[in-house]
Amino acid sequence: MSKKLWIVFAVAACCALMLSFTLALAGPVSSQLSADEMKRLRNGEIIVKNKMDEDNETGYGVAYGIMRGSVDDFWSVIFDYDNYLDIYPRLEKVNLLKKVGNDYYVEFFMDATLTTLQYTTIGTISADRMKMTWTLDESRPHKFQKKNVGHWQLEILEPGVILAEYRVELELSLGVFSSVASKVVRALSKDDLPDVVESTRKRMESGGTWKRKR
Repeated sequence: MSKKLWIVFAVAACCALMLSFTLALAGPVSSQLSADEMKRLRNGEIIVKNKMDEDNETGYGVAYGIMRGSVDDFWSVIFDYDNYLDIYPRLEKVNLLKKVGNDYYVEFFMDATLTTLQYTTIGTISADRMKMTWTLDESRPHKFQKKNVGHWQLEILEPGVILAEYRVELELSLGVFSSVASKVVRALSKDDLPDVVESTRKRMESGGTWKRKR
């Protein structure tokens, strides 16, 4: 092998090694974000990505934000269902029906402009407390919803600094209210996501004292 070819080979191998090392260090949330997005997040911005199919009343959205505090501080906000109206937009009422192991059965009543969406989700927190997923409780009726799944996923960037991912995927069937379905999907998968992340951050970083103005 010539010296020039050997140098090219060595550089390529080094780059491949660095790339694999970078990917190995990438966390479950930060791996979804570019360097520029991470910089914006560290500056306090909330990043939102979404996709909507208005014809089929479906859509998903994901929002990212950095919060300061511990993992326990974060979950103390998320599991404080009695005070959800202080955090989440559009909610009219929330009831924690029961807790079974790591599963939380929660009933929601949400303003959908011309009607109220009543639905029950089962939220499951992982054993390491770094992720909570939810889906509809199929044992209960959901008149206007075919699908409501999502998750909170956490990544510790450094002690006391958490990167949070909030994802929601919806499929509605509003029947006679179908004319507003696309607006509801758009709002839930675009506008409400950064609102929830920002409100969760304010509630968490205030020690549970911040409240939404109504």
